[in-house]
Amino acid sequence: MTRSPLNVRAALAGLLLVVALTPACGTFDHTADLATNDLFYVDVPFRTKAPGDRTVFVTPLRDVRKATKLPEHEQGFPITYGDDAFWERPVTEMVAEVLTRQIGDSELFPEMVTRATPEGLVMRPTLVSFTTGAKEELQGQRSFAEVALRVEVLGPAGQGGRREVLYDQLFGNRQVSEASLRPISPYLLIGRALRITMSEALVAIDGSNVGRSNVPLEVLGPADDEFGTGAAEASADKR
Repeated sequence: MTRSPLNVRAALAGLLLVVALTPACGTFDHTADLATNDLFYVDVPFRTKAPGDRTVFVTPLRDVRKATKLPEHEQGFPITYGDDAFWERPVTEMVAEVLTRQIGDSELFPEMVTRATPEGLVMRPTLVSFTTGAKEELQGQRSFAEVALRVEVLGPAGQGGRREVLYDQLFGNRQVSEASLRPISPYLLIGRALRITMSEALVAIDGSNVGRSNVPLEVLGPADDEFGTGAAEASADKR
């Protein structure tokens, strides 16, 4: 839950000022979109050296941010938070696009399928945190941004359609600017935080060998929701 959102127009104007003062080639893209504008996010150039052989179905990104109450003060100074309204599209839509594009380019899995299959894997991403804001200090403000992304991977469907949890990890990064009267926009920092988060996730998933069927894995346990039953498997196949 966010309170006292930053002024969207002021934040965008600040971004335009930063770009105007920075020499660059070509025409500036004014679109406030993490997934399509390089001003905010540049893809991590990651590609595995040992491509996987298991297909994967990526479920829609779950958003659990509203379950967390954010602090309104720190050491007596107020904290203001950014608003999702700054972005051209829903945050979950942009982050999901970044995730699927990076997973696809990484070759960790040979194919990303559009529906769950009994023999394939199921990846369940969850957006735990996506926060932008600024906190007041004696010498100005510090802008900040934080991303936290949970990645679960379920194995092939077994007896009764049950899927075992093969991988479950939380990744995240927090960026904080120097104190200044005009600190860097937190909307720029969030792209940096997401890029570091994505880089760590890709490297970790690669190291887990979850996409390679011929490498033994430590099974974490049975899935506890819709992808843990045969009935849910059938439902997923109809998507």
